[in-house]
Amino acid sequence: MLNTYVVDGGIGKNIAFTALIPKLAERDGQAVQIHTPYLDCFAFNRSVHMAYEQTIPLTDHRMASSDNIFYSEPYKSNFVKGGQHLIESFCEILGIEYSADMTPKIYTSHLEERADAWLEKAGISGKFMVVQFSGGQAPINFQGGPYQSIMPLRNYPQFLAQKVIAALKAEYPNIEIIDFSLPNEPQYSGAIQYEEHWAVMHEILKKAEGFIGIDSMLQHMSASAKKSGVVIWGQSRWTQFGYSHNKNLSFHMKGKWDESKFDEADPRNVCVDPDVVVKAYKELMRKGNKSPSNIQCMSA
Repeated sequence: MLNTYVVDGGIGKNIAFTALIPKLAERDGQAVQIHTPYLDCFAFNRSVHMAYEQTIPLTDHRMASSDNIFYSEPYKSNFVKGGQHLIESFCEILGIEYSADMTPKIYTSHLEERADAWLEKAGISGKFMVVQFSGGQAPINFQGGPYQSIMPLRNYPQFLAQKVIAALKAEYPNIEIIDFSLPNEPQYSGAIQYEEHWAVMHEILKKAEGFIGIDSMLQHMSASAKKSGVVIWGQSRWTQFGYSHNKNLSFHMKGKWDESKFDEADPRNVCVDPDVVVKAYKELMRKGNKSPSNIQCMSA
């Protein structure tokens, strides 16, 4: 049967939903349809019959004629209790059996030439890494103006981020740093501002040495790109949004997640010492730049 699945939210949430597509298509007996604000998350996926931009009403005959139209919103479900991964919650709502090895997959090989062209334009011909210290702003609606994040406590403080970049430049003077943020977000000395479409970053991330980020699009994308990095966590749990191939850090945690030390309103969560961040990245780099062999969703 032909089913249409409505996916709301930001890019990271839409990327996470791609983990379900193989099982949804298998259950439905054919490729699925998607209604989304971010078409590139679902483009060139052979298990997707068609993806429709969110501005097209669901009453459009191409979706209204579906056998079923499904809407799932983890943020208004058992997910809010804190014990489920985002992908696990999607599965529960849509009646799909969950397994921790269900991880995101997006298809962007058609953008590789654009990635190479941007790297050349930016003067990057050797090794590089990617950073993202701010988010919560929809690129699809970006019009410039003052920066406003819908999740400000996820952002790594600008003062600390600049110290991380300075330490990275001292440690790796021959490795360029690409700052994956929008133009009105904080800028950093020693980093090159990214200026391409967000989906092109998936191809760039594949070529990177690694990354340092927050709970935002880049860390979801890393699971698809099979690229390990360091993720700094603020007002969200890595057990609900994170992946096993990354080094996950929080101010109050030492290694494993400790629910007794988590308060989503605590602004200190994300204030991990820059030396700790850089040390974690160096440890990853000492392991080499090989693609992780086994990526899983984190759990409590």
